[in-house]
Amino acid sequence: MVQRIEEILGNSITEYTPNAIKFHLLSLESLEQVLQSGYTTLNTSFNAAPSVGSFIEFGQRCQSIEVTATFDGVAFNRTENPNLVIDAITVKGVKDLNFAGEFVKFVWGCDELEINSQHLYAWWD
Repeated sequence: MVQRIEEILGNSITEYTPNAIKFHLLSLESLEQVLQSGYTTLNTSFNAAPSVGSFIEFGQRCQSIEVTATFDGVAFNRTENPNLVIDAITVKGVKDLNFAGEFVKFVWGCDELEINSQHLYAWWD
């Protein structure tokens, strides 16, 4: 199980705890692959963050307007119930302030929010 999830997550993996792998900048396509491979579910969420399914939907919305969303989070190595959760989102390439408003609505309740000309970012603790 661990080997396969590491293959999907690629070189973005960092040490976190003995039972979890932290990942950064996971693409929408990789997140969808994680879901299809059974390492998470659409309803899985981390604390107050949106569900994996909501992140996928928002990532698809980003893709439709030609901006790029990437995801950070943790993949838990429990063989009986492996789950990957998202705890941060970064969106790059935004040229429309209306979309920045959509982003703020999507991440409402996050613990950290950054909006600037380089990217949109939200993180949940």
